[in-house]
Amino acid sequence: MADMTKDRILEAATAIIRDAGPEGLTVEAAADMAGVSRKTVYNHFDGKFALIDGAAAAWTSRTLVLLQQIADDGSLPFVEKLNAIVERGYAELRNGGRMLGGKGGAAGPGFPKSLKATFRGFIESIVSDAVDEGIVRREFDVPRLTFAIVNIVGGLTVLDGLEDEPFSKVDILKDSLKALVGGILTPEGALAMRGSPLFE
Repeated sequence: MADMTKDRILEAATAIIRDAGPEGLTVEAAADMAGVSRKTVYNHFDGKFALIDGAAAAWTSRTLVLLQQIADDGSLPFVEKLNAIVERGYAELRNGGRMLGGKGGAAGPGFPKSLKATFRGFIESIVSDAVDEGIVRREFDVPRLTFAIVNIVGGLTVLDGLEDEPFSKVDILKDSLKALVGGILTPEGALAMRGSPLFE
């Protein structure tokens, strides 16, 4: 029962953050939307920032599960699989991009270490497969390349000053990945990746 209540609170917090951003979240608003008292929220979270971190972690965990399901689909050739992961990842970021703006956020100090490790492992398996498939040049070290990609994604959580810009954090991520991936592809990989969402 306690876990279900906590999940309801996190769902409410996620909905509020998606609509109004982290600055629009209050303990009172989350309690009202979840149909619980403020005291119940405080039984599960220390305050607004813990609630933001919890919602960001829950959203990121759900997104990783969705992407891992695609990665585990043995019926898809690698390039199709990679493109499906990228397309779904961008869609999830567009839908929940405000989740990246909290105090801790998806890669910030409040982000659970286990989830960081899961994300890193997910990226490393894709990078390793890309090297094995001849998409990425073998001169690149898989663990170092993994950390480079994780750093790019994590950097979104500390990116400020976009409020008045005509582009979003997702656009910055796309440009960053496009630049990185364009520099690591083999000639065969560049041919295979033409038309990929990475290069739109």
